[in-house]
Amino acid sequence: MKNPISTYIQNWQVNVATILSSGPAILLAFFFASCEEPIEVESDLVPGGNNAEIRYVEIPLEMNHAAYDTLLVSTNVTEGARGQVFVGYQNSPEIGNFSAQAYFGAILSNSVVKDSIKLGSEVIETKLHLGFNYYYGDNYNSSQQFRLFQLDDTLNLSGLKDSVNYYTIYDELNTSEEISVEGTTFLNPTDTIPDFITLENALGYELLDLARDEELSQIDIYNILKGFKLEIEAGQNNLQALSLASDESYFEVIYQSPTADTLQSVTFSLSNSSFTHIDFQAGSLIPSSYSGNNSFDLTDPNKAYFNNLIGISPKISLDKYLSFIDTVDYMQINKAELMIESQNLNTINTPSEQIRPAQTIVPYILGESGSFRKQGRYFWAVQSNFNSNGGVSDQNAGISPTNLSFDESKSQIRGDISFFLQEIYSDPSFWNEENDIVFTGQFIRINNDAFRENPIINIGNFDNFLVDKENIKLKIYYTTFK
Repeated sequence: MKNPISTYIQNWQVNVATILSSGPAILLAFFFASCEEPIEVESDLVPGGNNAEIRYVEIPLEMNHAAYDTLLVSTNVTEGARGQVFVGYQNSPEIGNFSAQAYFGAILSNSVVKDSIKLGSEVIETKLHLGFNYYYGDNYNSSQQFRLFQLDDTLNLSGLKDSVNYYTIYDELNTSEEISVEGTTFLNPTDTIPDFITLENALGYELLDLARDEELSQIDIYNILKGFKLEIEAGQNNLQALSLASDESYFEVIYQSPTADTLQSVTFSLSNSSFTHIDFQAGSLIPSSYSGNNSFDLTDPNKAYFNNLIGISPKISLDKYLSFIDTVDYMQINKAELMIESQNLNTINTPSEQIRPAQTIVPYILGESGSFRKQGRYFWAVQSNFNSNGGVSDQNAGISPTNLSFDESKSQIRGDISFFLQEIYSDPSFWNEENDIVFTGQFIRINNDAFRENPIINIGNFDNFLVDKENIKLKIYYTTFK
C-alpha cells in the first residue's frame, strides 16, 4: 500500500479547526504556498512524535505539440459558442499567415410594424453596423476596406434541417455579387463610437420589400436572403470579432416614406446561425505537414506555442511528475500549480495596437491515440471537483474543469491542480502513463450523442502565447514524513 497515512493527511483539508490547532508546520505550509523559493521546515506534526518536512519542488515538463484543428467548430449555434464571428488577418514569419472571413444570416427585428412601411418609400441609406467586441493586432491607425457579399448558398438556420447545422473553420459558402460600397474605414479599438460600412441601396430596397410583405415569416425572410459573407481587403495585420448581439451589429435601412415628413428606419439583426472560415499557412516555426492526427515539434524544439483559434497547443507529458513521486514515500500536496511564465506575456491596449496573451486556458486529457480521453459523458478535463479525500466527486458530471488564468502583474498564466496531482499520487491507476495534457481556450461542452468519441470544441479568441518550453512547469509545495 503506497500511502498508508493518506487518509489521515487528507482529513486536514476537511477540518479547518484541526489544521489551525495541529502546530506551526501546517500554518507554514499555507504561508509558503505562495513563495517562490525552495523551503524545508521540520516540526512535530503527527501525534506520537512523527516529524514532517514541508518541501518545494519545481518540475520542468516534457512536451511536443498537437493540432486539434479538425475538432474545432466555428458555428455559433452550438452550446458554449461566444456569439461572435471573426474577420481580418494575422501575419507572422514564425507562426504563419492567417485570415478569417465571417458568415452570418439576417433576421428582421421583432419591433418592425409591417404595415407602417408604405409602398413607394425611397431608400436613403443602407448600412451594416459593426459591433466589434474583440481586437488583436496592429495597424489600426491605417484604413481598412470591408467587403460584404450576399451568398449563393443558404446558410443553414439551426434546427430547420436534418443535415449538420454547425460549421467547422474549414467550411465556406459560394457568394454572389458584392453589395458593399467601395470605401475605407478606420477602426479605433479604444473608441466607443460605433463603426459601420455603407451598402448598395439595391439591398436596402430588397430588405424594405421583405419587411413590408405581410405573408412572409421570419424564416421565409431569412431563407430568401440566404446569408452574407464579410471580409477585409488584405494588407493589414489585425483581426476583430463581430458581436452577433442584435443591439450591437445589425443592418439598417433608412428610408423616406411618402406619408411621413421625417426619415424612418428598419433594422435586421445578425443571426446566431453564423460561422468563421479560416485560412492558415504555416510559418517557419510550424512544420508544413502538421495535422490533427499526429504529434509534432516546432522547428525550434525549445519553443511552445498555443492558439485556440487555429487549434495548436502544447501536448504536455506528466512523465517527470510520475518519476518524481516514485521517489517520495509519503506526500500531501499543499499547493501545486501548472504555470506558464514569461516576460513576453503582457497586454498592449492602444488605439493602434491590441495584443494580449491567452486569458483563460482549460487543460484537457489526451489518450494514447491522440484523441481526447472521455470518462463518462462530461468528463474530458483535468478536474477541479475532487472531494476532500482526493477522489473525483462525480465522474459523470465533471462540469468544473480546472482553468489557468492570466495574471498580468506577474506575467504568468497559471492554475491550481493540487487535487488532481494528489489523486495521481494516491492512486497511480487513476492516470495512464500514455496520457498527456493539452490546452484549449474553451470549455468542451456536452455532446448531444453520449457516445461520440471526439468532442465538439468551439473556437475561442486569437489570444495566444509563444514561450520557451522551460517556462511551462509544475510548482509543488508538499508535506512529507520522515
